[in-house]
Amino acid sequence: MKEKESSKKDFLGEAEELLEELTADLQLLETSVKKNQVRPELINKLFREFHSLKGISGMLGFDRVSTFTHELENMLDHLRLGKAELTGRTVDLLFQSIDTLNRMLAEIQDDSPTAVDPSALVRIIKDYLAASPVNAQASVFPELDLDEQTISSFTEYEEHRLRENIRMQKNIYCVQLILDNATFDQDLRVINDVLGKRGEIISTLPYFDETADPDKMLFRLIFGTDERAQDLQRDAGRADTRFIDIRKTKEPGIVPVAEEESSDTESTGDSSIKSISSTVRVDIQKLDEVINVIGELVISRAIITNLGRELTANRSTARWGQALSRAAIDLEKRLYDLQRRVIETRLVPVGQIYARLARMVRKISRETGKQIEIQFFGEDTELDKIMIEQISDPLMHVIRNAIDHGIEPPEERRKAGKPEKGLIKVSAFQRGNSVVIQVQDDGRGIQVQRVQEHAKKRGLIQKDRTLETAECLEIIFMPGFSSSDQVTELSGRGVGLDVVRKNIAELKGSILVFTEECRGTVFEITLPITLAIIQALIVRIHDRKYAVPLSSVSETLRIFSKDIRTVDRKEVYYLRDRTIPLIRIDQFFGLPHNGQQEKLFVIIVQTADQSFGLVVDALAGQQEIVIKTMGERLKNVPGIAGAAEIGEKKPILVIDAESMIQEVTHGKIRGL
Repeated sequence: MKEKESSKKDFLGEAEELLEELTADLQLLETSVKKNQVRPELINKLFREFHSLKGISGMLGFDRVSTFTHELENMLDHLRLGKAELTGRTVDLLFQSIDTLNRMLAEIQDDSPTAVDPSALVRIIKDYLAASPVNAQASVFPELDLDEQTISSFTEYEEHRLRENIRMQKNIYCVQLILDNATFDQDLRVINDVLGKRGEIISTLPYFDETADPDKMLFRLIFGTDERAQDLQRDAGRADTRFIDIRKTKEPGIVPVAEEESSDTESTGDSSIKSISSTVRVDIQKLDEVINVIGELVISRAIITNLGRELTANRSTARWGQALSRAAIDLEKRLYDLQRRVIETRLVPVGQIYARLARMVRKISRETGKQIEIQFFGEDTELDKIMIEQISDPLMHVIRNAIDHGIEPPEERRKAGKPEKGLIKVSAFQRGNSVVIQVQDDGRGIQVQRVQEHAKKRGLIQKDRTLETAECLEIIFMPGFSSSDQVTELSGRGVGLDVVRKNIAELKGSILVFTEECRGTVFEITLPITLAIIQALIVRIHDRKYAVPLSSVSETLRIFSKDIRTVDRKEVYYLRDRTIPLIRIDQFFGLPHNGQQEKLFVIIVQTADQSFGLVVDALAGQQEIVIKTMGERLKNVPGIAGAAEIGEKKPILVIDAESMIQEVTHGKIRGL
C-alpha cells in the first residue's frame, strides 16, 4: 500500500512538472501561430512532452490519463507531419486538453470518483483531424541528388520537413562530417548548435566509407537554410567538413569549409557523462519530518539554555552553568545553519504557478469576451512549496474578479480613452523576511459609492451612515458581500474575498487593497517565506506567556495607562499624529481581570491601511518557535494560530493578530 501511494506521489509530481512545461510551450506556440513563425522543434517538443506523460501514466496504471494523452500525442504527430493544419483553433483545443488533464490529476490526488469525462473533447479532436485530409504528396527525392541508401534512411517526419524546406525555397545541403571516435558526440553537438541557429537540420545520418580512417566517424547532415555555403563555412570551424548542394535545379558542387590545418586527433574538449542538472526532487513530507526534528532540537536547545541560566545564577554551580550556556550557544549556531539549509530546500520559485495563472486568464478572457494581457514579474522569487500551493486559489480568485468586474469591456475602455486590451500585472518580490505578491489591473477600480449602496441593501451597514474609503475597502472582505448585480460563473469584485482573506490569514499573511476609480486596483498579499520555524515575540499577560509572530509586528511601545483615551467607547492611543485602536488580549480571551497597571506594553500590528495595538503586561524577549496545530475543536478559535513550546516544559499559545483584528473590526462595522 505504501509503495502504491509513493508511486502515485512520484507520478503526480512528474505529471505536474510536465503540464507546467506544456503550458509554457503552448503559450509560445500561440504567439508563433499569430506571427506565422512556428518552429518545428517546438511542435516536436510538445509531442515529446505528451508522449512522456502518456508513458508514465500508462506504466503506473492510470489508464484514463494514458488513453487521453495518446489522442493528444496523435494530434501532435499529425501536426508535426503536416497532416493537419495548425491554427488558433488547434491551440485552443490543446489548452482545453491541459485543463482536462489538470482536473484528471486532481481526481487521482484526492482518490475521488472519475467525474472528469474527456470523451467529448476526444471526439472534437478526432473530428478536427478528420477534417484535415492527408493529400497525396509527390516525393521530393527526384529533386535531390541523393543515393538510394540515404533516401531509404529518411523517416516520414524527415521527408515532411524536407518537403517544407523545398516549398519555402530553402537551399538544401548535405553536410559531410569526419569526426574522431573519441569525441564525435561532443563535436557533433557543437556543429548542431552552430548550424541549428542558421537553418534547420532535417536529418543526421551516419555513413560508411571503406577508404576512411577506422578511428573516424562519418556523418551526413541534411540541412535546409536561406544562407549560402560560403557564408556558413567560417562558423563550422573544421577543415574536413564539406557542404554539398543537393538540389538538382542548381549546379551541385563542393565547398571547402576552411583552409586551416587541423590535426586528425585534435579534440574540441573533454567529454563527460556527468549530468548537467544537479537538482534532486524531494518529497515535501520528508522535509516536513526533518523540520519537525529540528523543531524538537530547538526546544531541547531552549531547555539547555534555561538550565544554563539557572545553574549560573547559583554560585555553587556557576561554572557548570557557564559551560552549559556556551554549549547552548554552539548548538544554536549549528541548529540555525541546519535550519536555514533545510528551509532553502523547501523554497521554490513563485513562477511555478504563473503558467497556471496565464492559462486561467486566457480561458476567462475568452469566456467574458474581453481582451486581456497578463504580465508576470519576479518569477524567481522563492516561497515555501506548501505556501505556493495554498496561495494558488486565492490568487486565482483575485485575478478572476479583476477580469470579470475590474477590467471594462472593450467598448467602455475605448470611450474612457484606454487601450481595448486590459492589463493585469502579477509581481512577486521579497520584503524583509516576507514575500509580497501584487495583482494590479488597469480597470475601473473599486467604486466606493457603489460598495456603500450594496452594503446598505444587504443590511451590512445602517442606511444613514456614510463610510470612509478605508471602511468601504474593509466591507468587501465581509462574508456575503457582493457588488455584482447579477450572478455569473465568475465572482464579482469582492465576492468570496472573505474566503481569500481567511486563507491568507491561515498562512500568517495579510492582504491590502489600493484602488483609484477609473485607474485600477492593486491587491497586495504579504506572506512569510516559510511557516516551518518562525521568529516570535514572547509576551506576558497576567501570569501567562504568549507568542506573537514577528512577521505581524511593526513596533513595540511602553506606555502609561493614563495615556489611553476612549473614543466611541473604544480604547485608543495617539501615536505620532495617528489614532491607534487598542485590543486588550486578556479581555479578548475573557481572562480574569488583574487590576489596573500603571505601565503597559503595546505591540503595533498592521492590517489593511490601519494599525492596531495589542496590549500586554510585559515583553519576555524573542525566540524561534515551531507552531503546532491545536486540533479540530480549537483550530478555528479567533485569535489563536496554534501552540508552541519554548523550553519551559509546557506549551504556550501563539497569537493570530490578523484573525483577532478581523473579529474586532467586523464587530465594529456591523454595529455602524
